[in-house]
Amino acid sequence: MSELEGLFEEEEAAEGGDDYLIAPSDFEDIFVIPSDWTVSTLRQELVDIVDLEPHFQRRSVWTTRAKSKFIESLVLGIPIPQILLAERQEEKNQFLVLDGKQRLSSMKEFFDGVTEDGAPFKLQGLDDLKELNGESWKSIKEDKPYIARAIDAAAIRTAVIRGWRRDDVLYEIFHRLNSGSVRLSPMELRMSLIRGPFVREAIKQTAECPNLQKMLGLKRPDKRMKDVEVAIRHFAFQSFEIEYRGNLKEFLDDYCRFKNRSFEVGQVIEPVQHLEKLIEESLALFEEKTFSRKFVPETEKFEGSFNRAIFDVLGGSLENQEFRKAALEDIDKFRSMYRTAFENSSFVRSVESTTKSISATKYRFAYWYERIEKEYGLALRVPLIKKND
Repeated sequence: MSELEGLFEEEEAAEGGDDYLIAPSDFEDIFVIPSDWTVSTLRQELVDIVDLEPHFQRRSVWTTRAKSKFIESLVLGIPIPQILLAERQEEKNQFLVLDGKQRLSSMKEFFDGVTEDGAPFKLQGLDDLKELNGESWKSIKEDKPYIARAIDAAAIRTAVIRGWRRDDVLYEIFHRLNSGSVRLSPMELRMSLIRGPFVREAIKQTAECPNLQKMLGLKRPDKRMKDVEVAIRHFAFQSFEIEYRGNLKEFLDDYCRFKNRSFEVGQVIEPVQHLEKLIEESLALFEEKTFSRKFVPETEKFEGSFNRAIFDVLGGSLENQEFRKAALEDIDKFRSMYRTAFENSSFVRSVESTTKSISATKYRFAYWYERIEKEYGLALRVPLIKKND
């Protein structure tokens, strides 16, 4: 398990395969076209038809050294894992990348001579071809044309998926990709499938949120966009515009589509700034690294993992400035109310198992908000949740 994965609760509260409900009929019209393309083909022809725009792809997962090692593999003729593309429904011969975006991006940066952060792309950290350390594509073409020819001639197995009709199909395919690869997270895939100004701006703005990152135990924006997911999930529950029907993937997809259609820059900047302030002030209500963690009365200790389901209700309630002010004025009272909430076994179940069901989601909001009304005399509005499970 990576250091980051240990900071989050079990994926029961996150998006996962059980959110992607598909049937055999969804695959009836799908067909896959395999092909062995050379790097030269990919470089010259696909650069204009494969979506590699930075704000629609994952935050960079590979370091320059890792990208350099990939280029070294091309020179050495080492087999490269298959690249999996899906043709867009609305645009023929336009593709999104299901698996292999880091490889395609690395090639593009190498051939362009510039990394994503604007620095010159020079190979580094090579062990087998040490003579290429410090070289760029331009210098290799000029001084080592035989190496340039080897790179261009390298073959990469590529498969193109056509005929898919529902986004869920691509989510399902992504979940079944080899576990050894660095796969797209649900939020990363959403960035490609649900393109639009809201999604783009949400990625940009949340990258400038140190308090959001601190809450999640991060030192910088998450490469897998879990910070973006937490922020958008919070906005969706607090919007009262999209009904939650028990499927988190559909809920967040619908919310992103809705916001893309009605986009205005302030509709992202202001909520993100508001969320930053909410988190900054709310962190003071808890001891270090206990915010949105589950409290265990038997041991009188907090669990170490950030819990999305708990943040749903905490963040939602602390959106109310009157409640937030009252909680900050008497932190001991707030902490006592928070800890005693975990003496309720139903509330505990609602934040630790089957957390995405309608009943569990409705219960954790209703119970926590009822406690606030009892203790503080404040009636908070529960998010828009379907009436029947």
